Amino acid sequence: MAINPQHPKFVRWALMLGIVIILNIFFTVLVSLALPAPQLATYCPAATSNAPAPQDAPTCLALGGVWTDLSGPVPATGTTKAIAPSGYCDLYATCQPVYQAAADQHDLYAFIFMIVLGVVALIAGFVPIGSSIVSSGLSYGGVVALVIGSASYWGNAGQWVRFAIALIGLVALLYIGWRRFKD
Repeated sequence: MAINPQHPKFVRWALMLGIVIILNIFFTVLVSLALPAPQLATYCPAATSNAPAPQDAPTCLALGGVWTDLSGPVPATGTTKAIAPSGYCDLYATCQPVYQAAADQHDLYAFIFMIVLGVVALIAGFVPIGSSIVSSGLSYGGVVALVIGSASYWGNAGQWVRFAIALIGLVALLYIGWRRFKD
């Protein structure tokens, strides 16, 4: 029995889309395994615990927080005075910037890793491997990986970095289009 090399178009599209989706799921899992994200609990253990918030400055400072004094009249209700705290403790004030710096650095490395994976997939898609569906799936998967990687870092990138990402992506795709698909 001979195998028909021409499958229906919807089967070819389904396979190609499956390759694009699974390739990017694979890339995302690979990035998370290779570059684990920093955990807030590691940087702010006192803030992320279920312990009650400190009610005085010395306890707050001992836990690494910043105490803010509240001043002003204490409001009275009826015959009893309301008990107002003398201040509050911000347990995130000192640890949050350190955590944010680690998260930003992680996002940069994850962005670079995802871009490299996308470029490798894009290049692999243009290598003649015998199957146009697999080649197309790798190419489109590489483009989607570039989009996912850029979108995940876009909020952290400065204006010039965004410009560079867009410019490099545009130039690379135009170059590939002109070199590979000559009419």
